[in-house]
Order: sequence, then C-alpha cells, then structure tokens
Amino acid sequence: MRGVRVHWKPRFYELFVIANFLAVLVLMGGNASGVVGSLPWIFLTMGLSFVSHAVIGVVVRLGIGAFTGTWRGYLAIMKRPAWLAETVRLLVFSTLAVHVYCWIKISVPLLHPHLMDQTLWEIDRAMCFGISPNIFALNLFSNPHVLRFVDITYGGLFLKSLAIALGYFLSAPSNRLRVAFATSNVVMWTIGAWLYLIIPSLGPAYRFPDIWFQYTHVLTETQQLQAVLWRNYIDVLKLQLPGARQTAVNLLYGIAAFPSLHVGMQTLVFLWFRRLWTWGEVIFAVFVLVISFGALITGWHYLIDVVGGIALAWASWAGAARGFKILRWVRLRKIL
Repeated sequence: MRGVRVHWKPRFYELFVIANFLAVLVLMGGNASGVVGSLPWIFLTMGLSFVSHAVIGVVVRLGIGAFTGTWRGYLAIMKRPAWLAETVRLLVFSTLAVHVYCWIKISVPLLHPHLMDQTLWEIDRAMCFGISPNIFALNLFSNPHVLRFVDITYGGLFLKSLAIALGYFLSAPSNRLRVAFATSNVVMWTIGAWLYLIIPSLGPAYRFPDIWFQYTHVLTETQQLQAVLWRNYIDVLKLQLPGARQTAVNLLYGIAAFPSLHVGMQTLVFLWFRRLWTWGEVIFAVFVLVISFGALITGWHYLIDVVGGIALAWASWAGAARGFKILRWVRLRKIL
C-alpha cells in the first residue's frame, strides 16, 4: 500500500540541521559543552511545544473530518508506520533546529560585537527618500488606541500564527508536504540566524530608545518584553568579562534585528497556503501586513529587516516547493 513503507534515508533538512549543529559546536569552541548540555532543556521546552501543536492539529483535523466524513481516511493515514516515523523525525529535528537557531542568536554579541544599527537606519532612510519608516509609521498610527492595539496584538498574533502553521503542517496527511514545509522552515530560520551574526544589530527601539520612550504609556507590553530581553543581553555580555558576576542566560531571549523572521515566518506560511488553503492564504496575507507594520511601530525592526525577512522566506519556499513539486490545489486538501 502506498505510504506504508518507512523512508529511512536522511532528509535534506535533517542533514542541514546536523551540519549547522556541528558548525555551532566548532564556533563556540570552549563553550561547546554548554551547547550539548542545554539539549535536554530545549527538548523539554520546545520539543513538548511541537508535540502539543501536532496533537492539536490532529484533533482539529479529526473534528473537521467528523463533519465532512473524512476522519476514517485520515485516521488510517495516521496509523501507517511511515506517517508515525516521519512525525517523530519532524519533531526531533525541528527541535534541534530551534536549538541551533537559539545558540547562534544568543552568541551574536560574543562573536561579532560590532553593531550595524546606524547603517541599517541610514539604508532605511535612503529607501524612503530621507524619511525614517519607523518614525513615519509611529506618526501615521500615533493614535493611542491604535498603538495600544498594536502593543497588545503583536506578540500574541505571532504566537497564534505559529500555532496555526505548526498545527496544520505537523498534522498534514502527506509526508511529502510535511517534509517540504519543514525543509523551507528550517532553512529560513537557520540562514536567518547566520545573517544575525553577519549583520549584527539590535533594532531601532534599542539603538534609538528616545524615539520610543514617549510611547511607554501605550506600548507597555512591548517595552516590558524588550527590557527582559535587554537584561538577558547584558548577562550574555558579562560572560566574556573576567571576574564579573555570572548570571544564567535564557537561550530563547536573544536580540537580533536583520532579517525579521517574525515577518519571514508569516510570509513563508502565506506562500505555502497559496497552494493549499484559500482561507489560510487570506489570513496570513493579513498577518504579513499586521506584523510588518507592527515591527516598525514597536521598534523591533527596521524596514530593511522586513524586506530581508520576506526575501529570505520567498527563497526558502521557492526552493522547497519546486524541489518537492507541490502543486496548487493538490488533492491533499480533501483531508483537512
């Protein structure tokens, strides 16, 4: 029966993750033991998160299938050894990819301390004929109610969109589709992490804080989170100071601006849904716009970060979609 045979050959994204994990070990040198030692923690946190998203996706598909009469067909696919084995591989290597991403991002100030924020700011102004797009966006949406709405929704919207995307693709009935998405996703986040290191920057809210201090009363949640990440950033810098009091750092609290992978993630899912799910395409088109403007308004990113995130997402999607020959309106939509 088609799909029953288990595919044991290594996937490209698996080899890609392993190669980058080894590169991080080499790059960290004396701190390589910390990279290995933090693996259990990342699997307990992010690994369990991926599992929960997969389970929720399966439950939703079965619920929809109960109304459409397709749940038996989907359940039969889930029971196949090939689908179950692929699920385990997706969960393991997606978690390892997060581990690689976090270590690269958190190590940027130690490996490449020279910041390029001023250069990115000037590139933004050159792109917009001498006007800063961050300041323009703040002035355009200066109404306190609008700013408060952006403050409340930016982070929550990203997490919800991530949950939708992971739930959809981890629970998809087609292994080809799941592996194709995982390939594009892993490539995008990993290359994005290396770009953090090549073009280190903090983001406009950190480099030009005076612009955003006047909005503290409406950008409360954003600036509280930015403060948490900044304290973690300082703790990372202390690691290289002899005799300084060492504080445990959180791998998930790295700071980097270029490219914006928040925007990149929305764009990547939007591009995939253009070939799979009409409503998903519409929803994520809105997410791309909202997250892009939100990144500028809150000061997380420069406009060039947004452009870079979109370009990286498109390149990652195009390579995987063509390589795996995922066609528009494929029959996979019959089992949602």
